Amino acid sequence: MSMSFVVDDNASGGFTAGEKKTSWPEVVGLPVEEAEKVIKKDMPEANIVVLASGSPVTYDLRSDRVRIFVDTVVRTPQAELLLLEPAGCEKKSSWPEVVGLRVEEAKAAILKDKPDAYIEVLTPGEPVTKDQHNRVRLFIDTVAETPFVA
Repeated sequence: MSMSFVVDDNASGGFTAGEKKTSWPEVVGLPVEEAEKVIKKDMPEANIVVLASGSPVTYDLRSDRVRIFVDTVVRTPQAELLLLEPAGCEKKSSWPEVVGLRVEEAKAAILKDKPDAYIEVLTPGEPVTKDQHNRVRLFIDTVAETPFVA
């Protein structure tokens, strides 16, 4: 859901000539790093939060927060196989064909090949934890929705 409104920093409650831009539809489809530059140019004080599309968010309004929702796989996912598969039982462990797909499409393709996979979705800058058997990480970037002040 995309919203656009004007943030009023005037204590009197009236709008002034200093109205701030509050949404950036022009960054949809860009990598997060590029989108952040565009937003920071218009709103240097922006506290940018990057989230996977569909992530739960709070409904409190902060005039300096801009959420960027991402949903496109940007790196080839690989299964973390900590245990060696018995000879002749090797399973698919890499999915280059899902690069460029949205998360749900990528998950479906991976689970078709590896139904026991634990799929972890990571946004840019999110910490990567220790290996876990059968984990497949989806590294996502690319802005999926219009970012706005929230």
